Amino acid sequence: MLNMRNANMSDYKFLVHIDLKNDGYTVTNQAEMTERENEEHNKKIQRYLTDPDKGAFIIEDSVYNKPIAMLMYSVANRDSMYPWKTIFNEIDRKLFQSDGRFIQIFQLWVHPNYRRRGLATKLKLKLEEEALYHHVDLIYTHTELTNSHVIELNIKIGYVAHQS
Repeated sequence: MLNMRNANMSDYKFLVHIDLKNDGYTVTNQAEMTERENEEHNKKIQRYLTDPDKGAFIIEDSVYNKPIAMLMYSVANRDSMYPWKTIFNEIDRKLFQSDGRFIQIFQLWVHPNYRRRGLATKLKLKLEEEALYHHVDLIYTHTELTNSHVIELNIKIGYVAHQS
């Protein structure tokens, strides 16, 4: 039986592991992280469990007692000043609500043995509920053009593509 829940601190190591997995479409030649980079990464992931403007959902297989899918998100603001380069200022301001807030999907992952069963759809629909809770009407997800399965999913649930 599969069930979805909010992630908690007991999921911390799982979230870190999946985020470092490089299971997506981008292939990097990045060498191993330094101890300091690893520490910073762990702190970043921990904020998805402690920051009120961040969160994560887990789908677990209760038969095997293991998580098999996850989605991490943050409530962000298009008008904020970020210490890194973002694409948000390149996106038409009219797409954002008046206060500039939106929800950004940070990570979406489904175990390979459970893919193409609707779990990513369930996670994204749960995120839409979370957006309503935060009074946010825009969800931003960055999807590579080569990731046809996710593009197909986004179209199926009504997401609109804007390329920059």
